[in-house]
Amino acid sequence: MSRERARRRAEREALAAVERERRARAVERRRRRAERLSAVTAPLASVTAVMRRRRVGSALLRQRGRQNGALLAVLLPAHTALWLLQPSWAWRWSALALTVLLWPVLTVLLFDRRPTR
Repeated sequence: MSRERARRRAEREALAAVERERRARAVERRRRRAERLSAVTAPLASVTAVMRRRRVGSALLRQRGRQNGALLAVLLPAHTALWLLQPSWAWRWSALALTVLLWPVLTVLLFDRRPTR
């Protein structure tokens, strides 16, 4: 009986040694890959750190960002067309100032979801 237990324990230990070796190879492979990747991306680290997006915390802030983005997506082409087609600098700057002043009003009119009375 004890020989059988010793044989099974030896088998378990052999399997565990194989598994430890496999895991060690995988860890070493991941380490080498990370080193290669960091060597390639090191020159760009400062640029990517600036460009990395941070997730906005609350749902209200994300919604506000989407609304501002949608409004910008509509108004930017309109202003671009105005600047290309209108030679008068007074019209260009007036439209830009008017947009800045009316941005909150446009946000409420276009995106407010509260029911009207």
